[in-house]
Amino acid sequence: MPHYQNTGLTNAGTLLQGGWAMYVAATAGSLAAASGTNIGLGNLTGVTENIENFTVQAGNGPDPLEGLADQTVTVTFDTIEFYPSNFNVIRGDEIDTYGTASVGTYVTGGSVFTISTGGFTEIGQCALKFVNHKLVSGATVETVIIFYKCFLNQGLSFTPKSDNDEDPVTVIPWTLTAKVDTARTAGDQLYKIETELGIV
Repeated sequence: MPHYQNTGLTNAGTLLQGGWAMYVAATAGSLAAASGTNIGLGNLTGVTENIENFTVQAGNGPDPLEGLADQTVTVTFDTIEFYPSNFNVIRGDEIDTYGTASVGTYVTGGSVFTISTGGFTEIGQCALKFVNHKLVSGATVETVIIFYKCFLNQGLSFTPKSDNDEDPVTVIPWTLTAKVDTARTAGDQLYKIETELGIV
């Protein structure tokens, strides 16, 4: 990672750099502290908050009020560990059948993980946590983003590669939509960011 000059910043030590550890759990409460399932090697590739406005319109004067009709976040990330247990949790643990078997139906050489899908109609939710660590003035500082209530927005997708490819590892992209969790207090229903940047 390159070293950046931080002395010219208005707020010292506030450059966000590098990759993120990625965690998933059935609910946000399970992501407190070090809990949750580490998704493994991969890369957080995008976070986009989507705002849909509503306007109360008057036919005989200026519009008196503008507000939020809907608020979501599109979260995209890649994984490179082909691990069905993680797939199942990311996908909401509702649309798949997941398990293990001492002998597979098609892989008969030994124990296998299995995940199958098709036929269930309800998409379950999951919670996502992304953790960034950065060295500032010799101290490690942490930034965490929690998305409380996420739903699968794109099914399984990957592009196999040749054994002779310069980078033969298969990348598995994921797209989930975070939606407001109305069981939480207003103002804290979609996501939360906690960071030590600018403090340490």
